[in-house]
Amino acid sequence: MKWIRTIVLLGFSLSFFPACEREVDLNLGESNPEVVVLANFSDLDTLEVVVSKSRSVLDQGPMEAIPDAVVELYVDDFFADRLGFVPSPIPQIPGYYYSTDVVPQAGERLRLTVDALGFDPVEGECTMPFPVEIDTGYTALRIEIEELDLFYNQANITVDIKVLDPSNISNYYHLNFYMQGFDFRIDTEGDTLKTAFYSLPLSIFSNDDAIPLVPYIDDRGVLFTDDALEANHGKLSFHGTFQYRRSDQLLGDFLIELRATSPEYYLYHSSLARQYQASQDPFSEPVILYSNIDNGQGIFAAFLSRFYRVETAQ
Repeated sequence: MKWIRTIVLLGFSLSFFPACEREVDLNLGESNPEVVVLANFSDLDTLEVVVSKSRSVLDQGPMEAIPDAVVELYVDDFFADRLGFVPSPIPQIPGYYYSTDVVPQAGERLRLTVDALGFDPVEGECTMPFPVEIDTGYTALRIEIEELDLFYNQANITVDIKVLDPSNISNYYHLNFYMQGFDFRIDTEGDTLKTAFYSLPLSIFSNDDAIPLVPYIDDRGVLFTDDALEANHGKLSFHGTFQYRRSDQLLGDFLIELRATSPEYYLYHSSLARQYQASQDPFSEPVILYSNIDNGQGIFAAFLSRFYRVETAQ
């Protein structure tokens, strides 16, 4: 499911943008660059790690990947794999290291080490979280279609969910909603043929401002801890909109993704979201990105997703 990988990579690829990087607390006269590690991995796909050189906040060029590092992965302190490198054909997008053997499992503690010529060795570690479910019997989806103009419809969406948060451990979450859509055409026999498919993360907004949620970049998803679920017994309600062409597009199904995340994932993406928001306001205070990479910069963090499909009738 390559579209899932694209969504996963989007979260940390945003940190490549100069608009976000300008707020990082770096020495502008830095003469000794450090290794930067970026990895947000799950049980859905191969484990992928971007390794690059740090750069001055004044440097607006593309990331400079380190293609010849020794990148090794340990699971519960046992050597698991040496990651291979895949170069990128696009200069603006760095190559990455990947593991062909390791698919992280719930509860496993993973440690990554990176040894690159001319740099101090770096490492980071985190523990794969356990999955958390939502109560499908409680889930409620309401879609009202509104004609915006001669060409476009707008789907006004309200969704209620209940997170079945375990009470015996601290949990961290990233919640996303996706609206499926189809391009279509009518053939000569009058049948509707779906010619293309897309699934877009929605901008969503909480219906209860008192719940402590962290809006993600462009409000596409929210981050929260189990503290946000205590007072409302795990119940959350959101609203959003989705626009589509009336003449040749149809709504598909509605998807809910609940990610149980490691603390490192939550701390990194929360700081990334706040940094993005600060970059939109020239008078805001700088926000420093969270990092768990020893002797370097970046993030090595895990999440475990559960997807729920809600059928829509159109």
